[in-house]
Amino acid sequence: MTGYREPAGPGVRVDSGVAAGYEVSGAYDPMVAKLIVHGEDREHARRRMLRALDEFWIEGPTTLIGFHKALLSHPCFVAGETCHGVVESEGLASSAGELDAALPTAPPGSSPLQGTTGPGRTVERVRTVEVDGRRFEVRLSEPEPAWRGLARRRRERERQGGGRGGGRDAVVAPMQGTVLAVRVSDGDEVEAGQVICIVEAMKMENEVRAHRGGIVRGLSVEAGRLIATGQVICEIASD
Repeated sequence: MTGYREPAGPGVRVDSGVAAGYEVSGAYDPMVAKLIVHGEDREHARRRMLRALDEFWIEGPTTLIGFHKALLSHPCFVAGETCHGVVESEGLASSAGELDAALPTAPPGSSPLQGTTGPGRTVERVRTVEVDGRRFEVRLSEPEPAWRGLARRRRERERQGGGRGGGRDAVVAPMQGTVLAVRVSDGDEVEAGQVICIVEAMKMENEVRAHRGGIVRGLSVEAGRLIATGQVICEIASD
């Protein structure tokens, strides 16, 4: 269940196409609603989005509301700069976790489960509490949020294969989507930065490029087919 605690005013819109009983295929992104804002300029829209997120609630599944609030408040995003590595950073994960814990409750009569997760990894947090004038540090074990798990898995892939699942020769899909076009064939010689294929995800066309020069081997994709995040598209052999 999704909702907006106050009537969405001018410049704020909520689009949702999911209702009880609907089946969501794995071919689609796990989106239950879109929160859209407009403003006089970028900064006005950013502040309006933060306020809208403060008043937004989703009952049931874990969401990225805290993550989006942390990202919108990050100095790099505020300045409109290129924020390389911010999404995967521990600092952003920590800020998002604190914001998740402070999310608003749903209207009376409902029982939101915002921020809950199923069994799996846990993360430890340290909190300072005061009892009878004395302060103590308390360690809490909490379920690992979905966005933090994603960041952890990305770091693990980078350590294991330079960010490319399948080894240093592999070119992997950076996201789930549909292959629109394949620009190479098995045996082709490519240069670093050359487009291997184009993947459509979230209504955007994303070019997947060769990370180095070499010979294309084991090409496994074709136009019109679905592709999963981390799937090996091909390998770039050095000889």
